[in-house]
Amino acid sequence: MSRFCFCRCVGLKFSGMRGVMQVASALLLCTAIGTAAQIPVAGDSVDVLRKARELRSIHQPQAAEALLRPYLADHPADPEVLTLLAQLRVDQGDPTEAQQMLTAALAASPNSVAPNLAMGELLLAGHHNPEAMDRFETVLGITLANPDARRGELAAATALALSTRRAGHPEVALEVLQHARTKLPDDPKLLLELGIQATELHLLPEAADALNAARKLDPADPEILYALGRLETEQQHMAAAETDLRAYLAARPNDASAHFGLGHVLAMDQRTEDARAEFERSIQLQPVQTESYYQIGQIELDAHQDAKAEPLFRKALERDPSHGGSLTGLGVLAFRAKEYAKAEQYLAAAEKAAQDYGPAHYYRGLALARLGRRDEADAELRTATELGKASARGGTATAPATPHAP
Repeated sequence: MSRFCFCRCVGLKFSGMRGVMQVASALLLCTAIGTAAQIPVAGDSVDVLRKARELRSIHQPQAAEALLRPYLADHPADPEVLTLLAQLRVDQGDPTEAQQMLTAALAASPNSVAPNLAMGELLLAGHHNPEAMDRFETVLGITLANPDARRGELAAATALALSTRRAGHPEVALEVLQHARTKLPDDPKLLLELGIQATELHLLPEAADALNAARKLDPADPEILYALGRLETEQQHMAAAETDLRAYLAARPNDASAHFGLGHVLAMDQRTEDARAEFERSIQLQPVQTESYYQIGQIELDAHQDAKAEPLFRKALERDPSHGGSLTGLGVLAFRAKEYAKAEQYLAAAEKAAQDYGPAHYYRGLALARLGRRDEADAELRTATELGKASARGGTATAPATPHAP
């Protein structure tokens, strides 16, 4: 996508009590003249604009407009004056006429910085994010260093990506951020958003490119460190994930999700006690958990501490009755207790909740075999074997838990 096809602004109907405003402006202007004889002669645009901006800064919009109108009468297409008048209209709560004035300014001077920025801000405030990006990008094409254009482009692009993601179009959100990167190649916040979106779409090489570029620009940003930790967990780079998550937690030690994420990394690295400590810390910080209870339950299950595992799985199911891992855990416990019919029921429910979770199919196959349902048992065991092979090839996830669940 080389460029968005952004809608062009159209004029809207004029509204407002212009006659009343002009009378009030004239009165305020007389007052300003009486108190400080500094009103410039109409015709000197620099002085007119300077004084009008001063009046705007001290909240005298009518006086500022009364100063600008005579100059505009002689210079009806001056983009700077039209822009300042539009900003005065925004101050007064009239975005409709402000948009008309800015449209006129841009018609007179399409590449003028001031009206493009002002129009971009107006469109951004109205949540017209694609059109706002068009205006900010016009300025960035002239000077990449303009701070207002950079700020506006970042705000509009991230807002547009968020809205498209919420609408169920994550791939469009990614395209928005990829496009914005061509305009802001050195913005760490934009690179962070791009990296997060690519991670969610499992585009791990693109995510790594964006997030590592972001870290070079801002090495200490905790959000970048956390995003890298999540990515590295997905990539199975456990040492790097642990390093970045610990660096994040050094800056934000009370983040329950990050403690869970670190626990998940340590569990995958078979550092059971360290993992347990992180899961327990996560629960201390945020007692209403699902995944941490499940993960500790799994640790107890693997250690054959069945009496300790069962209440943890049930605690997880209190919050999420369709939690595939916890249903599987209860199924395994029932199988060990030789309650095969009960085990099969739990494991069938687990399969419905997490169809690609291999252990549920495996233990259900064993339970069905003990119940004498041989054909069904063989089918379940074959499915478990195929899922195991897919996992070894780096295919679908083999656990229903989310690596960094809250």
